[in-house]
Amino acid sequence: MTSDDELLRSLLTGGPESEPQTDRILDAALRSFETYGPRRTTMDDVARECGLGRATIYRRFPTKGDLVTGVLLREARRFFAELDEAVAALPTLEERLIEGFAVTLRISREQRLMTRLMVVEPELFLPHATVQAGPLLAAARGYLAGRLRTAQRAGAAPPHVDPEVVAEILIRLTHSLMLTPDGHIPLDDEGARTFARRYLLPIIRDATP
Repeated sequence: MTSDDELLRSLLTGGPESEPQTDRILDAALRSFETYGPRRTTMDDVARECGLGRATIYRRFPTKGDLVTGVLLREARRFFAELDEAVAALPTLEERLIEGFAVTLRISREQRLMTRLMVVEPELFLPHATVQAGPLLAAARGYLAGRLRTAQRAGAAPPHVDPEVVAEILIRLTHSLMLTPDGHIPLDDEGARTFARRYLLPIIRDATP
């Protein structure tokens, strides 16, 4: 079983299998999954889409489940990279948190594969997003907690705030909003920024030891 640390390294570095031919397979699988859904996509479909032999695909992904996991992990890595890029130039932790919250919700709305899976193949997607989501949530928590620790070392975040607890709260909130977007909390960019400024910043700014 993959440990949380191993999953986090895979999400942030691309994992040991990241190379051009593997990316070619994952690109083809993603296109097929977005068009037909993973359940209706066969390994033969992916082989035809990427122009490689079945044996080549099976050497890297022994089962379709491994291929689905590979696609989802790479999409998660792309998400983290896009999020880092969106907040990199912002000067304060508060601004990065506000913009990061808005960007996270926007990416989730625009993610075609996740949206399709939630609608047409919920029996495949929901276990990975709920009862089996522990390792992925732990990896996301580790990602955010690491950023908070960096801010603490730079004097940009209160030293008494527990990065793991704060990250857990923020990750679970955004995870819930991604799975069930209908509700009172606004999800458009400006609404999300206003919500984050009013309700999320105090978690860090006003926490007491």
